[in-house]
Amino acid sequence: MARQESFLKLKGRVGDLTFYKSGGEYLARTKGGVDGDRIKNDPRFARTRENGQEFLRAVKSGKLLRDAFREQLYLAADRGMSGRLTSRFSKVVKSDSTSSRGERTVSAGDVSLLDGFEFNGNSNLENLFFGEYGVNFAEGVAEVTIEAFDPSLNIQKPDGATHAQFVMIAGSFDFDELNSAVANAESASIDLSENSQDALTLTADASGIEGGTGIVMLGILFWQEVNGELYKINNGAKNALRIISVA
Repeated sequence: MARQESFLKLKGRVGDLTFYKSGGEYLARTKGGVDGDRIKNDPRFARTRENGQEFLRAVKSGKLLRDAFREQLYLAADRGMSGRLTSRFSKVVKSDSTSSRGERTVSAGDVSLLDGFEFNGNSNLENLFFGEYGVNFAEGVAEVTIEAFDPSLNIQKPDGATHAQFVMIAGSFDFDELNSAVANAESASIDLSENSQDALTLTADASGIEGGTGIVMLGILFWQEVNGELYKINNGAKNALRIISVA
């Protein structure tokens, strides 16, 4: 690191030099790091290569999940969701107890570690809905049953919300070949001022992937009614979406 003494203060990169400002000072440094070819071929970097291969599998698996539910995630995901999901998949990869280092995979790991993942780190489903629900996923068909509840008491609504809606998302995933089959189902809008809501059943057919990992999510979306029209609350900032089953 070197200080820039000239009256001309530079920011950016010129050749192998990077000019930048830090702590009120203008500084310069040379390009650092290890040569890429060395990392690829040097035996001393074997562990680095192994970690990179496994991390790449976690990244691709997370992207497969995100791409499958992109439309729904747009309504109920925070900005840090992608990184948090990759971190969770990395734990799944590392839980593979049969493969060699560098060869561990999601499908051979403990995929149940994905259970309970919240796509909106700022809004937890368990803190918004205090009712009871059950889930079943067999032969590619997912079914979530929500028991009768009192909307005015069992849903913690954000300011301005007048209605809520449940959404169930299901998918069968082959994390080795990066294939998926997905489907979703939504409830009708629920008036949050009501004192009684009948039991709800949401069903979706996500068959089509032989031997894949079945994942079911349950979410709650909030809306505000204005002159008979429903509008999203805070662009989904208070919505929640949680993985409730992995099989």
